[in-house]
Amino acid sequence: ICFGSKDGIVDLTFVDNQPNPSDDAGPFDYTITDGTTTISGTATSAGPIRITNLSAGQYTVTATLTNSPWCAVNTVFTIKEPSTALVLSASTSAITCIPGNDGEIAAAAKGGWGAPYQYELVLNGAIVVPYSTNGNFTALSAGVYTINAKDNHGCVVSETATLVIPAPIVFTATANTSTVTCFGDKTAVITVGTPTGGQGSNYLYTLNMVSVNPVIISGPQSSPVFSGLGEGTYSITVTDGFNCSATSLDIVIAEPGEVTTKLVLSTPQTCLNPSELTLSATGGTGPYTYSADGISYNPVTFISSVTFPVSTGKHQYYVKDAYGCVAVISNEISIYPLEPLVVNLDVTNATVKCLGESTGVIVAKATGGLGNYNYTLKNGTGAIVKPSQTHGRFENLAIGRYFVEVKSIDCNATSVIVDITQPATAVQATFVPTDVTCFGENDGKIVVNAAGGTGIIKYAISPQLNRFVYTNTFEKLTAGTYTVIAQDENGCYVSSDVVVNQPLPLIGATVPGSVIPELCKDDKNGAFSIEITGGTGPYEVSLDNEKGPYIKGAIGQTVFDFKGINGGTHTVYIIDDHNCSSIAVENMPLAIVLDPIVTVSYECVNNAQANRVEVTIDESNMDPTLIKYDLDGNPSTLQSSNIFTNVAPGYHIITAIHDNGCYQFSKQFSVASYEPLTLALAATKEMNILEVAAKGGAPEYQYSFNGEPFTSSNKYKIYKSGDYQVVVRDQNGCEATITVPGQYVDVCLDDYFTPNGDGVYDGWGPGCTNIYTNLEFSVMDRSGRILQKFHYGEEWDGTYNGVELPSGDYWYVLKLNDVKDNREFIGHFSLYR
Repeated sequence: ICFGSKDGIVDLTFVDNQPNPSDDAGPFDYTITDGTTTISGTATSAGPIRITNLSAGQYTVTATLTNSPWCAVNTVFTIKEPSTALVLSASTSAITCIPGNDGEIAAAAKGGWGAPYQYELVLNGAIVVPYSTNGNFTALSAGVYTINAKDNHGCVVSETATLVIPAPIVFTATANTSTVTCFGDKTAVITVGTPTGGQGSNYLYTLNMVSVNPVIISGPQSSPVFSGLGEGTYSITVTDGFNCSATSLDIVIAEPGEVTTKLVLSTPQTCLNPSELTLSATGGTGPYTYSADGISYNPVTFISSVTFPVSTGKHQYYVKDAYGCVAVISNEISIYPLEPLVVNLDVTNATVKCLGESTGVIVAKATGGLGNYNYTLKNGTGAIVKPSQTHGRFENLAIGRYFVEVKSIDCNATSVIVDITQPATAVQATFVPTDVTCFGENDGKIVVNAAGGTGIIKYAISPQLNRFVYTNTFEKLTAGTYTVIAQDENGCYVSSDVVVNQPLPLIGATVPGSVIPELCKDDKNGAFSIEITGGTGPYEVSLDNEKGPYIKGAIGQTVFDFKGINGGTHTVYIIDDHNCSSIAVENMPLAIVLDPIVTVSYECVNNAQANRVEVTIDESNMDPTLIKYDLDGNPSTLQSSNIFTNVAPGYHIITAIHDNGCYQFSKQFSVASYEPLTLALAATKEMNILEVAAKGGAPEYQYSFNGEPFTSSNKYKIYKSGDYQVVVRDQNGCEATITVPGQYVDVCLDDYFTPNGDGVYDGWGPGCTNIYTNLEFSVMDRSGRILQKFHYGEEWDGTYNGVELPSGDYWYVLKLNDVKDNREFIGHFSLYR
C-alpha cells in the first residue's frame, strides 16, 4: 500500500488439504490481529472473503470451521508499504512579457515505491498534460496549476503552482531643465526614477531622440541618468529581464534661437562725412553687446541693432547676449578710401564736320568721388550751355569754347577748356543713270561726279547704304529706283534717288485661231502663228532650235507664221534688236498614233479548232470608240471590235481607221491551219504497257488514262486486264477519246534453273517484270541464310562468294516495290547441275 494509508486488502480462503475421503472446507469464523488491532468475523462459505482498510504490518489469522469437524488453522501474512512517503517538489519559471505564455513548471518526485515516476498537469479541473515521465511543463499561460505525481505502484501526491502575468513597468523620467542656456548647448540631463513592475529588477534604460528621422537610440544602459543632452524631443524606454518594456511620455528640451549677426553699411562715406555701420542681432536673449576682438565688449547694450561711425579699413564684430552666448563673428565690411573726383574729356568728335552744322560732340567721363554724377556744359565765359544731366555726352554743338563741370554728391570737379572748329567747303555731286538693255537684265549703270568736303569722297547705293566704296560708278544694276550717296571723310554727304529704266518684257503669244493640228502622225500638216510684244524691234525667230537659223522680220512686223509641222510641243526662240531673247512654247495637239499590232491565238471551241485575231493600238488613244477595223481592206469586214474570230488560214492585213480620217495598216500576219485531233493505239506493243499515238490538232499533247491526271507520256502501265479509256488534249484544249483493251501478264517465277553455261536457264530471277523497275529479291539456302540480294534485271548464277553451290532447293523473297502493286512473293526453286 502507499505510505501511511489504510487501504490494504487480504483475501481469506479455507482449504481442506486432505479432500479424501471428503472436502470438509466450508463456512468458518476468523480473527485477524496485528497485535494492536483485532478484526473478527464469520465467512458464509469456504471463501474467498475480502478484508479491506488494513494498515501496513504483519497479521496473524485464526480460522475455525463452524461445522463438523470444527477444525482450526493459523497463518500469517504481511501488508507492505514503502519506507518513506512519496514527496513532490515543484518550481516555476515566471511568465515574461515577450513572447508571453512562456511560463514553466518543473516537478520532481522522490520516495514512495520509487521510479519510474509519472507526472500530470491540471488547470481548473481540466487535464492540461496527461501522465508521462516528463515533469517539465513549458509554454504555460497564467493560472493556478495542480501537479500530480505517482510512483511505480500508483501512489499519488499533488502540489500546486501559480503563474502570473508580470505587472506593467511604471516609472518617471524628468529633465533638469526645459531650455538650455545657449543655442547648441549640450548641458541638459534626464533622470529616471526607480521603476516598479515587470521582473522587479534587472532594469535597463534606453534614450530615444524622437525629434529626428530616423529616431536616434542610445542604450540600453544600466544607469538611469542621461547627460550631455541638447535641444530635442526625447523619450525613455525601460526594459527588464522578462522582455517587459515601457516608454515615457515625450520630454521636450528647448533651446533659445542662435545668436546671429548682420553688419551693413548704413551710411556710406562722402567727401565731407565718414561711413556709418549698423550691427543687428537676433536670437539668444537680449539685450546684446558687441566687441571687435571678442575680448573687450562695449559697455553700452542694444536691443536689436546699433549704428556707429567707422574709419576706412576692414570691420567685423562679435555679439554676446544677456546670458553670455556669443554669436559667430559677423560678416566683414571693408571701407575703402574715396577716389578723388576727376573729369576726363573725349574730344574725338569735338569738331563740326560739315560746314554750317551743329554736330560737335564732347564726351565727359567722371571717375572717383561718390558716383551719381551730374554733368553741366558751360562756354568759355562760364555761362551754362547744357544744364545738369546724369550722363556726360553733349551733342549738336556749334563752333566755340566749352568746359564741363561735374558734381558727385558733395564732391566737385571741372574739366579743361575745349575749342570746336568746322571745314571750309561743303560736298557737291551730280548723278548720271544708264538704262537696262533687256527686261529683267542687270546691265544698268549710275555714275556719280562729286567734289568739295573734307578728304577723299566715298560712295554708297541702296539697298546697302552702309557699305561705302571709293569708285564713283555702280554697274550691273537691274531696273528700279536707287538712293545714291556721296560722302566725305567727315560724314558730310549729298544723296539722290536715281531711276534706272528697262524695256517691256519680250513676249511671244499664240495668235488666237491660228493653230491647225496635225491629223495623223508624220503627216506634217500642222501650223500656228505667234505675236511678239515688248523688247525692241525688229525681231528674229527660230523654231525648235535655239542656235538657229533665225528668220528676221521686217521693221514693225510682230506676227510670225509656222507651217508644215508635226503635232506636239514646239518652242519658238525670239531675239530682239538689242539681242534680248525669249521663248514661246506652243503645245499643239498630238497627231493620232495608231500603230496597229496583231496577235493571233488559237483555242478550242466545242472541241473544234478555232482562232482569235486581236489588234492593239497605241496607248495614246484614250477613246477606243473612235477606232474601227477592217480585214484585208474589205469594207464588208469593217467593225468596231478589235477582235476577229475564225479567220481563214493564210496571210492577212488589218487596217485601223480613226474617225478623223487617219488610218494605218498592220504588218502582214498568217493564220495557221489545224487538222482535227485524232487518237489511236500505237502499232508497237510492250508487255503490260498501253501506248497510244495522237496526230492533228496543236501539239504538244497531254494524255490521261482511266481518268488519272494528264501527263506528257503516251505510255501507261497496267496491273490488271480490262478496257482502258484514253484521252488526249492538245495545246488549244481540244480532246479526243478512245477505249483500248489491256491484257495483264503477271510475274513469271521459274521452278528450276541449270547454271551449266549452255545459254538456257543459266540464271534464276523473276520474269515478266518490265513494269516493276524498283523490285528487289533475295535468294536463301534451306537454313534461311541470305546468299545474295538482287534488283530489277539481275539474276542469280548459283554461286555464293564466288563458289558454286550444289544442286538442291533454294528459297526466294520477292518485293515488287511499286506504288500500284506492292505485293511480296515467297517460294522455292531447284538448282540442277
